[in-house]
Amino acid sequence: MTIREILNTTEHRPWKMPTEKWKFYQEWNNVIFLHWQVELSELKKFVPKELEIDLFGEKPLVSVVAFTMENIRPKNLPSFALISDFDEVNIRTYVKANNKTGVCFLSIEGGKKLSCKVGRSHN
Repeated sequence: MTIREILNTTEHRPWKMPTEKWKFYQEWNNVIFLHWQVELSELKKFVPKELEIDLFGEKPLVSVVAFTMENIRPKNLPSFALISDFDEVNIRTYVKANNKTGVCFLSIEGGKKLSCKVGRSHN
């Protein structure tokens, strides 16, 4: 699929697409998601109280996601491999807020210090 086709495929979304223009491009390649059921009481210690922990089969999940991030770039600029391509591992759980589902990152680890510094500056 092209980027335009991906952005125009919206029928699966439970809410409308954001109206602001996209600012960054990124690819997640060679990705694996590993999931574990955990005790809700233990997970609550790590998730902000304003977020509701989403349950799967009456239990929350914690996931480890490992992948290669590639071609990260601002809109209208080329990617630069020295900061655009790196391995990442994140640990996350699944949450709800304001009737929307989402992800709460418990840890994000990137393979390049400069890429992580740039990423933190855009949060």
